[in-house]
Amino acid sequence: DKEESIRRNLILIHAEVDTVEPDDVSYVSSGYAPLSVRLVQSAMQGWSDKEEVLRDLFSGVPTSSSSASSSGKGRLLDIHQTDPPRDLTTTLKQQHRQKTEPLGVYAKKKMAASSGGKKKPTLIVVYLGGITYMEIAALRFLSKRDTFPYHTVIVTTKVLNGSKLIQQLG
Repeated sequence: DKEESIRRNLILIHAEVDTVEPDDVSYVSSGYAPLSVRLVQSAMQGWSDKEEVLRDLFSGVPTSSSSASSSGKGRLLDIHQTDPPRDLTTTLKQQHRQKTEPLGVYAKKKMAASSGGKKKPTLIVVYLGGITYMEIAALRFLSKRDTFPYHTVIVTTKVLNGSKLIQQLG
């Protein structure tokens, strides 16, 4: 099923977490990597081998575009801004033809071009609706790693914990 495919392809559960010398974001939660953080990591590596994951994530999600909803396609995904936005299938096909570089490659080029390669460019990650403390910890862990090419800034509408979530449901 879709959830199993996403979990497997993005390695959301990592049973053998190295607690002495952690090398994966799943370290912050003893083996579980937040989906949103894995998506940030995937964006750094490029989407070329993640089409199945993107289709599974966005299939069946309602869209505001009448043309996309009437054709039965899932949520719109704008990798490069277009007017009007394209559906996921068209966007992925366009991306293959254009051969866009992954964000990680872009960041490494920017680092090499500025200040002797020491300063990481800034990546702004926006969470609408809220972010959990675990996701914040995982993004901070990722940002501090030398292998991650960006300094991360998190913008959110709310920081959530278990108590706040239960209060909102009641």
